[in-house]
Amino acid sequence: MKFNHPKTQGFTILEIVVAAAILIMLAGIAMPTFRDSIADAEVASTRSMLARMRTSIDFYAFQHQENLPGEAVGGGVWTATTLDEQLRMASDLAGNTAAVGTAGFPFGPYLNEALPANPFNGLSTFTIIVPGGGFQGPDDTTGWVYWADTGTIRANTTEISPNNGAVYDL
Repeated sequence: MKFNHPKTQGFTILEIVVAAAILIMLAGIAMPTFRDSIADAEVASTRSMLARMRTSIDFYAFQHQENLPGEAVGGGVWTATTLDEQLRMASDLAGNTAAVGTAGFPFGPYLNEALPANPFNGLSTFTIIVPGGGFQGPDDTTGWVYWADTGTIRANTTEISPNNGAVYDL
């Protein structure tokens, strides 16, 4: 007696399991590389933002007789708001700020857009270290740390770059 079995088409369970295993292995190889690429991009972005802000601070000091941005006119009070305004608005020699194009305010702006966000914690706020003040180290509570007496700016992050260097030290 002859049985006619219809031909079935498709993959066997073994073929599917082998294909899935190969895909899982490839993903396992690719994921660390992908993560490192993202981390490298964040480090590069942080370097770029720091360079832009450092140049802005240096140019402000150059045009304001070596006075650094952030100090309120009249002296003694350093604030993140003053730093932001002096970098993003027009200013006079004393550091007073006004809208760009206002007569008597020939300097700036040094940054044409909002202060950049730190790529590692998403914050664009500043910790201002006043002259003579101390800093305990990065803590991710703000985006950036600014030393008012030197004009130094750093990323306020505890992240470690892919090459095992502290991002804070960029």
